[in-house]
Amino acid sequence: MTTVHIPDETADRLRAAAQAEGRTMDDLAGEGLAAFLASRSKLEALQAAIDEGDSSGIAEDSSLEGIVGEIRERRRGASSKR
Repeated sequence: MTTVHIPDETADRLRAAAQAEGRTMDDLAGEGLAAFLASRSKLEALQAAIDEGDSSGIAEDSSLEGIVGEIRERRRGASSKR
């Protein structure tokens, strides 16, 4: 088992959500972290495709359009700081 420290306010919200769903805080926190990591992996793959110039067809998906734009903005900002 691993211990993770989170801010009190977040812990309070997690506790309330877990109680409302009849689940444990550990279950809900584990599910949330797994979802975050899965989302992060997808974003990293998307960023790699953009970096490699293989983003054709991605921007047509309206749910990804904002993400693609945000990644491009970050890349421009990082390039201008070098």
